[in-house]
Amino acid sequence: MSQARGQRIVVFGVTGHLGQQLIDRLAESDWPIAELIGVASAKSAGVEFEFRGELLDVVSDWPILKGRDLVFICTPAAGALEVVREALRAEVPCVDCSGVLAKQLDVPMPLSMTAAMSAGTSAAMPKRVGLAAVTIEDEIVGNAPLLSVPSATTLAWAPILQATGVSRVIGTVLCSASSLGRGGVAALSEESIALFNQSDAAGTGPAGQAVAFDVIPGAGIDCERVQRECRRLLGDSLRIGVASVQVPAFVGEGASLALELVAPANADAFRARLAAMDGLQVSRDGFGSRGLIAVDETSSEPKGPTLRDASGSKDVLVGRIEADESLPVGEGWRLWIAFDPLRLVADHALRLAGRRLGLA
Repeated sequence: MSQARGQRIVVFGVTGHLGQQLIDRLAESDWPIAELIGVASAKSAGVEFEFRGELLDVVSDWPILKGRDLVFICTPAAGALEVVREALRAEVPCVDCSGVLAKQLDVPMPLSMTAAMSAGTSAAMPKRVGLAAVTIEDEIVGNAPLLSVPSATTLAWAPILQATGVSRVIGTVLCSASSLGRGGVAALSEESIALFNQSDAAGTGPAGQAVAFDVIPGAGIDCERVQRECRRLLGDSLRIGVASVQVPAFVGEGASLALELVAPANADAFRARLAAMDGLQVSRDGFGSRGLIAVDETSSEPKGPTLRDASGSKDVLVGRIEADESLPVGEGWRLWIAFDPLRLVADHALRLAGRRLGLA
């Protein structure tokens, strides 16, 4: 691949779900790419991936990073730190999607401007503490050697918490098999087929136990990471509790959120704050509503938004908004969200990279 003055980019973890999502988003962009190297483990040797109509070989031996323009890390956190060290030695900027740098307060973890802008009240704006609550537009992002991408859960929650101005949030996350990577999706498929056929169950997948037709409390995401990131982005005074459940769905992530507001808001004002935020879509409400489309009122379709509704969407879908009657009027609200975690992370990583390279 050659293109005048194009970028030379290396993607670690290119064969994983996130790596492939990143390649797809990159292909759709208007970035000039002179060289794209996809790196994966030795078991992916000989595999190819498609980029803008070309088939490119996946490599297992690390390329020389010196002279490249950017490194993306889409691997599990366990193997990411050595990539970070090598990128620093080679003086190549690095966008980390693995979470290995999430605890490093000296590494910027920027939000997009649309997620950092409140829909109206100053109480909804994040506290700026050191480098924590930077936005993509801040000057430091254009020069940082390392940039950390928040978890998908944090990316989905942050604009909601900022728009509504909360003092406390309790959330229960429902994670699909895709949170376990390709192995999780394959395990769910194999286990489901075995159960339908009443045959011997497949071997234990990456969840450590069967996932088909069952739920696994505490599995799916790193709850401590989400709590830590949300406090970092919105201020240490935020009271937050996160629980996670693995569910037998193939794609997507959902969450039930209970919010306690800093200042009371009526239903119209609360909905307006959410609707005014870029990156959020408030779903239709009422009988006969599923996701963002109306259905026959006599049908048995459930209210949305569902994980299927969110698949492939660049936005966080918000619905089932109702008052929390355990709190004074206007101070407590409950809602449900559904989103595509891979799409959120890949889109955000590209925004960060584009800012770092001067392409956005």
